Amino acid sequence: MRPRRLIALLHRYLGLGLMGFIGLAALTGSVLVFGQEIDRLLNPDILSTPPPAPGTAPRPLAELVAAATAHQQARDDGPWQALSLLPPRHETGVGALLFKARDPDAEGRGRFHQVLVDPFTARVLGDRSRSGHELDRRNFIHLLSEIHGKLLLGKTGFWIMGIGSGLWALMTLAGLYLWWPGRNKLSLALQIKWQAGAARLHFDLHRTAGFYSAPVLLVLAVTGVYMALPGEVRPLVAALSLLDESKTPRAAPSDRPPIDADEAVRIARGVFPDGELRRVGLPRTTDDSYAIGFLLPGEVQRPTTSRSTVWVAVRGGAILRSLDATRSSPGDSYLNWQTPLHTGTAFGLPGRIGVLLGGLVTLVLIYAGLKMWLRRKAPPLIMRTPLRT
Repeated sequence: MRPRRLIALLHRYLGLGLMGFIGLAALTGSVLVFGQEIDRLLNPDILSTPPPAPGTAPRPLAELVAAATAHQQARDDGPWQALSLLPPRHETGVGALLFKARDPDAEGRGRFHQVLVDPFTARVLGDRSRSGHELDRRNFIHLLSEIHGKLLLGKTGFWIMGIGSGLWALMTLAGLYLWWPGRNKLSLALQIKWQAGAARLHFDLHRTAGFYSAPVLLVLAVTGVYMALPGEVRPLVAALSLLDESKTPRAAPSDRPPIDADEAVRIARGVFPDGELRRVGLPRTTDDSYAIGFLLPGEVQRPTTSRSTVWVAVRGGAILRSLDATRSSPGDSYLNWQTPLHTGTAFGLPGRIGVLLGGLVTLVLIYAGLKMWLRRKAPPLIMRTPLRT
């Protein structure tokens, strides 16, 4: 069998086999590109606040943590452990605290809950589950994220998404090989004949739109492998490049008084004075540490959190370790770019729009490719009849 024929079969049957997987990933991913904005539109009562009066200062972070903790511990399904605080990103934003139940659910899975707090009054605005699969406005974006990330199938879903993404990348490369028409016909392969019959239009759509979108789709597929299987990809990267330690540093035993979140942030700012506060990882005990995350100038933009971090001991406030993502090894830089590339945030709004268009074009490619295959499999009489769409 000639190589081109073999690659054509590979592309065709990978496409047919992955059609449902890719379509679901493209559809959910297209929505999630602007998931935060959609979430705020669906839930303005808990995800936004009125603009503060001029000169109004936000409440201390420790006050937000205390208010959210008191609210969460009042539930009858605890106790709960506060994990992190995401501070507001704009003047009408809210503080978001994530909690984990000490006891798992009946199936042994962790239970997570989010509490939203007004940063200017420390008033709890509401809460919602971050581990359930409810289809309602409170959890719509979270549900789509769970479908997109693991198909609601736990670890099995991660493996399906990771392997499927790898095969998607292979299929895209095969499609690029098949697209090449030779120099004499290059101009024809770069345009779509909109006035042609249905069969030619579907072919042009699949070939030409596939070529133009291939760079974006390859990035989404390759980064999708890491997003689903970071624990498997990381050792492969580590074999080629030195990676930074990922373990949380341990504080030495101390009898010094514990500090609060505000003091920890103040100390951490001494390391990264130009950083934008993105996340406060909260200690589990007074012998633990705060993990203060900053977005540094020149650091690749992530959807919510950041990679650069300062670990500050709860007792005494000693700096245990700092991580500057702008000075990473090649391997760490590669890993740091995976999420920003997958979500488009690496290039700001244009990047997010590009990922959105990539997802929508993927749906067009599926439609056109399926039409081509159905026409190929149709009985001879139907094949001689022009297709109507």
